[in-house]
Amino acid sequence: MLGEKFCPREDFIRYLSVERHYSEHTVRAYRSDLDSLYRFLMNRFQLTKKSDQCWREVKEQHLRTFLREQLQKTSRATVSRRLATIRSFFSFLRKRGWRLDNPADLLVTPRQGQHLPAYLEVDEMKALLETIPLDTVSGKRDRAIMELLYASGMRVAELTALNMSQVDFLAQVVRVIGKGRKERIIPLGSMAERWLKEYIAVRIPAREGDDALFLNLRGSRLTSRSVARMLEKYLLQAKLFKPFSPHSIRHSFATHLMQNGADLRSIQELLGHSSLSTTQKYTHLDIKRLVEVYDQAHPLAGKRE
Repeated sequence: MLGEKFCPREDFIRYLSVERHYSEHTVRAYRSDLDSLYRFLMNRFQLTKKSDQCWREVKEQHLRTFLREQLQKTSRATVSRRLATIRSFFSFLRKRGWRLDNPADLLVTPRQGQHLPAYLEVDEMKALLETIPLDTVSGKRDRAIMELLYASGMRVAELTALNMSQVDFLAQVVRVIGKGRKERIIPLGSMAERWLKEYIAVRIPAREGDDALFLNLRGSRLTSRSVARMLEKYLLQAKLFKPFSPHSIRHSFATHLMQNGADLRSIQELLGHSSLSTTQKYTHLDIKRLVEVYDQAHPLAGKRE
């Protein structure tokens, strides 16, 4: 039986964070999705204003209307994520005895077109790295960050969560804690190793009790948003005017591995993907590039309609 203090939304968020070990970024996305649904239910259907009670009143039709309206406002990928959140949330409520059913069980995930991730060509990546000035502590830190992201393919949240103790220069590997608190070992690479050592040699002291690898100028752990802003600055300086984010460096890492003959299983393991199907999008990128090369190089290729 549930106690009187059971709070559906807050208990679900706590469950994701504490029991499922979801990242802070992922938990924020779940909370945002549920907040959007709650506001919709209040404004459109005037369900019970107490949020811990309104979830008992939600019906399948409420959710269908919500998703239909969301499709008019945002991308199919976002709607699919929100539906996944809703399914998980009501499944949680059913397991906790708060509801007898899951009103999202029969809802169908919107079909999505093939989305090819943005990435930089090898020469563009080199130009980006060489743009970073090396005459300051922050410049050496930024070069180490970019080299490590490109050499490892790790997520930016994994990078900012790194501690000094997770880098093993002797074995030339870095121990990464990924989604769901899963650990993987990634080779460091000679360039990433070189610039990490350069940075660590001049790194400012961390705040007491903090083992963070990458620090801001105040000695605190660097944030994912800070890395994104840093990348935006260097992209402009390198005159690379592309819709690019730190996650795009991960895509560049995987794409360049694929183009140079790495097998899908190895790329999957390095990226920390739980499913091979997630990694397979890079085969589409490689095939697309092959077609472009063929069209440009073959004398009888002609122009494609």
